[in-house]
Amino acid sequence: MKWTNGFCLICIFLCGTLSEGVNAQTEKLMKRADSLFDSGNYFEASIAYERVYFVAEVPLARITANLKKTQALKQLGEYEKAHGDLRRSLTYRGEDSLRLEVLYEMAICAYLGGDPDDAYGLLRQFRHLSGEGSGQRVYLLEGLALAELMQWDALSDHLENWVLNFSDDTGLADEKLQRFAEILTEKDQQARRDPEKARLWSALIPGSGQVYAGEAGWGLLNAFSQLASLGAFSAMALNGYYVAAVFAGLGPFQSFYFGGIRQAGLMAEAHEKSRREKTLAAVREFLFNLEEELGAE
Repeated sequence: MKWTNGFCLICIFLCGTLSEGVNAQTEKLMKRADSLFDSGNYFEASIAYERVYFVAEVPLARITANLKKTQALKQLGEYEKAHGDLRRSLTYRGEDSLRLEVLYEMAICAYLGGDPDDAYGLLRQFRHLSGEGSGQRVYLLEGLALAELMQWDALSDHLENWVLNFSDDTGLADEKLQRFAEILTEKDQQARRDPEKARLWSALIPGSGQVYAGEAGWGLLNAFSQLASLGAFSAMALNGYYVAAVFAGLGPFQSFYFGGIRQAGLMAEAHEKSRREKTLAAVREFLFNLEEELGAE
C-alpha cells in the first residue's frame, strides 16, 4: 500500500508538472503570435496562432487562438479561409460570449467574402442565441446583408426594430423609415436599361441598342462601321471583285452586326449594375450613419 500511494503521488506530480509546462508553452506561443500581429506581420501571425490552436489542450485557449487567427486573415483579405477555420470552433460549449463571437466573425467573413445570404443566416443564429442582447454591430451587419440581397421589405422591418431597440423615440423610427423609402424612390427613378431590349434594338437598327444603353458614341461608331462595311462590299461587288467583297466587306459587316448586338446587351447590363451599386452605396451610407447616430444617444 505504501508503495502504491507513493507511485500515485509521483504520477500526480509528473502530470501536474507536464500540464504546467504545456500551459506555459501555450502562453509563450500566444505572446509570440500577438507580437507578430501587433507588428503587422499578419501572415506569420496567422501561422503562429494556428500552432497555438494545435498545441493548446484547453478549449478556451484553442478558440481564442482561432479567433485571433481570424483577425490576422481578415487583414490579409482571406475571408473565405477565415470563415472555414472558424467552423471548427462551432462545437465549443464553454462561454456563451465566445460562441457568439465565433458566429459573428463567421458572419462578417461571409459578408466580406461575397456571401451575404450565409452572413444573414449566421446572424439570425446569433440573434436567436443572444436574444435581445445583440449589439449595434450585429444590427448593422444584418442590415448590410439584407441590402446586398436587396430584400428591401425585410430591411425596412429590421430598421424599425433596430431603432426601437436602441431608442424609445417612435418618431425617430418613423423618420428613419421615411428617409430609407426616399432613398429607394430616388434610385428607382433612375432610368432602367433592359439588356434584352438593348439587343433587340441593336438587331433592328444598328447602333440604337448602344444609344438605348446610354452609350451614344459607341452606337454611332457601330452604325458607321456597319455602313462602311456594306459600302465596301457593294463597291467591290459592282467592280467584279466578288471574293474580295465577301471577305473584306460582308465578313466585317457580320462581325460588326452581331458584335454590336452583344455589345449593346453588355452595356445595358453594366448600366443596371452601376445603378444597383449606386443604390447599395446610398443604403450603406444610411446604415452607417444610423449606427453612429444611435450609438451617440
